Amino acid sequence: MPKILVVDDEVHIQKIIDYKLRTAGYTVIAAGDGLEGIEKAREERPDLILLDVMMPRMDGFQALEALKRDPSTKAIPVFMLTVKGKEMD
Repeated sequence: MPKILVVDDEVHIQKIIDYKLRTAGYTVIAAGDGLEGIEKAREERPDLILLDVMMPRMDGFQALEALKRDPSTKAIPVFMLTVKGKEMD
């Protein structure tokens, strides 16, 4: 089964993504911030990383830079996510 790492500090967003991916047949690994995401990527070698932009300790852009510099994770595809929106009038 393909393995997807979901890196997001919002637990409810993690749970929604986790549910959708698991019901579609994927194995899901979760991390709560960029630093934890980098560690999990190195340990688990996922097939894909879904990476939130705004997180504590290390944001998604910083984590992406670190992942792409590391020879063990640089080939893993990364999709950047954000749930930040704005209200319309």
